[in-house]
Formats: sequence, structure tokens, C-alpha cells
Amino acid sequence: MATQAEASTSQPRIKHLVLDAGPLLSLAPLRGLAQHYYTTPQIVGELKDPRARQHFENLGITAGVLVQIRQPDLLSVAQVTAMAKKTGDYSVLSAPDLGVIALTHSLAADEAADGPQETLSTEREAEDADEGSAEEGEESSEEEEDADTLHEELENLDLDGHAVPAEDSTAVEPSESADVADDPPSDGEGEWITPSNVSVHKSRARELLPSSASAGREDGPMIAACMTSDYAVQNVLLHMGLNLVSVEGKRITKVKSWVLRCHACFKICKDPSKKFCPSCGNATLLRTSVSTIAPSPDSPSQEPTFQVHLKPNFQYRTRGTKYSIPLPKPGQAKGGGTGGSGLVLTEDQVEFQRALLREKGRQAKEQRAMDRAVEAVARGERPRGEGTWDDPDWVPGMLLGEGGRKRGGGLPTVGHGRRNPNEARRKKR
Repeated sequence: MATQAEASTSQPRIKHLVLDAGPLLSLAPLRGLAQHYYTTPQIVGELKDPRARQHFENLGITAGVLVQIRQPDLLSVAQVTAMAKKTGDYSVLSAPDLGVIALTHSLAADEAADGPQETLSTEREAEDADEGSAEEGEESSEEEEDADTLHEELENLDLDGHAVPAEDSTAVEPSESADVADDPPSDGEGEWITPSNVSVHKSRARELLPSSASAGREDGPMIAACMTSDYAVQNVLLHMGLNLVSVEGKRITKVKSWVLRCHACFKICKDPSKKFCPSCGNATLLRTSVSTIAPSPDSPSQEPTFQVHLKPNFQYRTRGTKYSIPLPKPGQAKGGGTGGSGLVLTEDQVEFQRALLREKGRQAKEQRAMDRAVEAVARGERPRGEGTWDDPDWVPGMLLGEGGRKRGGGLPTVGHGRRNPNEARRKKR
């Protein structure tokens, strides 16, 4: 059995594996998962923890994993952005998240163009994809398991089937483990998780070891896949038909589509970039999962039904509403930043409108760059990178005075944001 496991893991199933910040921050084991590993410069910049940074820099020495840093092409970024807006995840995805998905799409498209690989579908419509629920779990950290300890535990097990090098999921083929989880629990089923076999159970969760659910399943090789623990990234990956590798079994079971629903007037807004309700003007828009049900043959209208899925015991967050907003106080040259001044409370405020114009200008510039990339691909040329020396519209941030500004731009925070203004904080010295 040990010889069979070694033979199956000699050639990894995944050819190109793109890493998100999740597996790097949790120190997930990466040895033997893929032939080539990739990530983006934005993901490397997110590794602020000294322990995670040292782990990433020593991957080539400790685990023999050489991670290549690569930027995605603008054509893939445009397609990923369009799909994220279509599913409603664009408002919660950051630029590094979009870059990870775009890099996975770019690698899969390059391999599909070089040889007769499986067709990549970026406009796949899921019929019953919107009715599922995401499996949520806490972010946990784990150290790399010792190979000798795992080998001893494998010899004491009665394994049926063949070893699988990594957990994967595609948009076409759903995971069989989700169907098993819906069965009623049994007291005599399974075995206890003890410190001696916890590493084996973790490997089974990632399908590195065969289980009863995957015993009769034949998994083929994957050209490109993405390893992430972000549920929004997983949702867009599965919508685009890209392969997904989860971290410790934390993955969504079904894909979803999202809209914005006003908690004040209960109106639906399908524009994910909105901060205020178009109907009542309040900043009470909440992301809600929706599904479209096809009409039955006996239905007289023959129109699809739009169903909104709400939480049964939802509690609206009232943080910061115990006391009224303090009166504005002067104290800065621009007249804001102290007391209640400088808060964005309505959509027609001057501060919000100016930020909205800047954001629209930035998005228009990105759209022009994507259009040039599409035209370059149509002419058979290599598209130029955005924000690099060969971009004709690129200007160094030092000349624009962006040294001390927050990266990514975006709209200002509405109200107090997530912080509690009523909480007592120590004064700055």
C-alpha cells in the first residue's frame, strides 16, 4: 500500500497551482500538490506576519516548493471582473483576489491554447447553483506534518481505493462529500479523532488520502487550479469553471449569486458598487443570496421566479447608534477629522461625490487598458502590462504624491464604519 501511495504521488495531478494568501498565512503544507506554484505580487505584499513571511521565503528550502511570482494579463482580469460583477461578488473582492483568479484563468487559457486540453467555460450558467449554502469555518493554522509519522499511520490503516494527491473541485463535477454530510449522523459510524491519527483525518479532509466517498471515483489531471480559503474567491472560481483546491477541507458546497437588499425599505439593488439605497437613500444595503427558479410547465405566466434567501434570526448591527453624532468641531485646515465633522452620511455630500468622480476616473482608465489588451490580442500581439514601464499611461506614484496614501483607492467609509465611536479609547500622545 505504501508503494502504491508513493507511485501515485510521484507525479502531482495539478500542473499549475495558484496560491492565495490563505494557505500561506495558515502555513498549509504544499509539498507534492502541484508541479509548478504561482502567486501574485499583491499576495506577497499581504504577508505582514513575520512567521508567515519567513515560511514563504523558506518554502524552497524546507518543502522544495519554488513559488513563481507572476502578474495576470489584462484580458483575464477583464473576464474575471465581468464574472464577479455578474455573480455579485465584485464589491467584496479586493484587487489581490481578482488577480489570483485572473492568474488561474490566464494559466488555464494558455495551456488550452497550446494543446488540446479541456474547454474553458467562462460563461457557464448554473441552474440550481444559487440555492446552496456556504460552509463557513474559522481560519486555523497548522504546521507541516512529519512524513515519517504520517507513513507509520498509513501502514496501520485499511485503505480502500487509491491515493489522491490533492482535493479539487470543478464547477461541472460536484463533490460527493457534500452528499454524505447530509445523511443523518450515526453513533457507530467512523472513528474517534485522537492525537495519534489527527494528521490522517486532516489529509482525508483535503482528499490527500482515499475515503469511502471517493473510493470509486477516478480523478484526472488538472491543468490549472487555485488554492484559497476565501469563499467569495471560491464562488467566482466555480462560476467560471476553474479548478479549486481547498485548505483543510474548507470550501463551499454550491455556488451563489448575490444582490444588495435594503434593510430599511426592502428594495432590491443589483448594482454591487452602490453604498446607499437608490430608493430611500439610507446606507442600509446588505448582501443577500438569491436564486432564479424556472417556471413550471403548468404555470400561466411562464416567467422565472426571483427568490431571496434571508436568515431566519438576522440581527441588524446597531453599533455606534447609542449616542448621537457629536457636533462638528474645527481643528484642521480642511475643517474635518474632529468630532462629528468629516463623516459621510448621505450620497449627495460633496466629499462622497468627489470620491465618486475619482473612482469613476480610475475605473475608466482600467477599462481603457483592458480594451487595449483585447485589441492587442486580436492583432496577435502581446498585451502590455498595466502599471509597468511599458504602459504609456503609467506615471510613478512618487511623482503623483501617492507615497502616504492608502493603496487601492476606493470610496470613503460611510459613517463611522466598523469601529464603535462609543467605545472608550486611549488618547494618542
